[in-house]
Amino acid sequence: MHAPLIFIGALIAIAALALVAKRISLSYPIAFIFGGIGLALIPGLPAILIAPEMILVIFLPPLLMEAAYFTSLRDFRFNLRPILLLAFGLVFMTSAVVAAVVVALIPSATWALGFVIGAIVSPPDAVAATSVIKHLRVPKRIISVLEGESLVNDATGLVIYKFAVAAVVTGMFSLQHAALEFLWMASAGIGIGLGIGHVYMCMFPRIRDRSVEILSTFILPYAVYILAELADASGVLAVVAAGLTVGWHAPERFSSSLRLAAGTVWEMVVFLLNGLVFLLIGLQFPAILEGISRYEPAALMGYAAAICTAVILTRFAWVFSATYLPRLLFPSIRLRDTTPSWQNIFLVAWTGMRGVVSLATALALPFAVADGSAFPHRDLVLFLAVMVIGFTLIVQGLPLPWLIRRLMLTYNPEIRFEEWQARVSSAREALIKLASVEVDSPLKTSALMRIRSHYEDRIASLGDGPNTPLFPSEEPDGDSHPALVAERDIWTQVLDAERKMIISLRKSFQINDDIMHDLLRDLDRMAMRFRIQE
Repeated sequence: MHAPLIFIGALIAIAALALVAKRISLSYPIAFIFGGIGLALIPGLPAILIAPEMILVIFLPPLLMEAAYFTSLRDFRFNLRPILLLAFGLVFMTSAVVAAVVVALIPSATWALGFVIGAIVSPPDAVAATSVIKHLRVPKRIISVLEGESLVNDATGLVIYKFAVAAVVTGMFSLQHAALEFLWMASAGIGIGLGIGHVYMCMFPRIRDRSVEILSTFILPYAVYILAELADASGVLAVVAAGLTVGWHAPERFSSSLRLAAGTVWEMVVFLLNGLVFLLIGLQFPAILEGISRYEPAALMGYAAAICTAVILTRFAWVFSATYLPRLLFPSIRLRDTTPSWQNIFLVAWTGMRGVVSLATALALPFAVADGSAFPHRDLVLFLAVMVIGFTLIVQGLPLPWLIRRLMLTYNPEIRFEEWQARVSSAREALIKLASVEVDSPLKTSALMRIRSHYEDRIASLGDGPNTPLFPSEEPDGDSHPALVAERDIWTQVLDAERKMIISLRKSFQINDDIMHDLLRDLDRMAMRFRIQE
């Protein structure tokens, strides 16, 4: 009976923490980790134990799928060099540095155990960073690099994690075997993801049922991940490859109504999974503290401080070196890709917060090794993982909005022009199509005039080019042209009047609930179209 009550309590805690976080402008991951620690302080609260091997299977596939789906393939390819340097080079370097710190500080700690800890805390989480900066004005390239890094670095960290855990459990490790298996896991994982992604998109038009269509988008990442793991390939890269494939073809294959419905469902599921995984570590924290009771508190804090320092300094050193050294050594890179400002580089280095993946991999540690004895220092590993996650989220995450406002970031004006050009081109194409529409009735003539007037007004409101602000912090979003603001204000008023009339008709029993819901759904779509915030 405890488990259902704890599950309901966790849902209530997630909702309450999210509301509080929004009120005080705090990012969700930071609020959830505070909530998890708070839950741990409730006396007598039992821990929810999930089999370690199921942690990654439950949480990772949908989170990776959602991130890959919305990744711009063009931006990913353009930023491939910095993404790979961060996702592979930095993860390996961080794992090695942390392993060296662990071996130097923790008595009886082996290099294998050091790499286990390093692999857990090495991959940053884009969800933790972008949840803070998504409401702030940050150069698009920085967001693209952070999101692209998080898609690939999870695979690198998990591969290191797999071999390090195997070395701890069995006591054996072969560098040559690990390198060959890494190549197989990466190539096979990408191949499986691309193959299944293409098959899914070919089969998708045959489904023709809205509920099953949405369900299939959840089945896909789990199926791809499990099949790749069964083939000893990288389930992470397989899901990423499948997500990129689906995201590329979805605009043509998915209907607008499906995108609206599935987007809402996915937003809720991803939000819930992020909340649950952060609360889950909090529920297990009392057992972790009990397991590390044999350590001196001062020693524990020293271990945590040393590892946190190593993680942060390694990222700063790597990011600045990986930005400047290739341009110094290879003039072709310098000509093709100009050096970004130090402020932009500093922001990429700063936004190395750890999150869901580190939590999931820490919880996935086995309880015993091959001879049946307990996994060495398991509770200490969990404690250190929580400390690194909490430290990076709080110390780096909390001041991030202030830091972004203080830094004079450099922005690419071409992004603004691309958006303006796309809006104008699509509106002009609509007018061209309207000119070829056959008019065979007065009703069509009236409708044609209204629609043409809409697009002509839209083009007029866009002007001769994108808005050029006086200061970077004053740049408006894509729909903040004064003409569009005025139009949105009028739409807000008329849609609100319609909504109130429909609800009053239902309250007076002049229409039934089905009619009300259909009409309100139409109004909601209009509100979304004009981005009206209620």
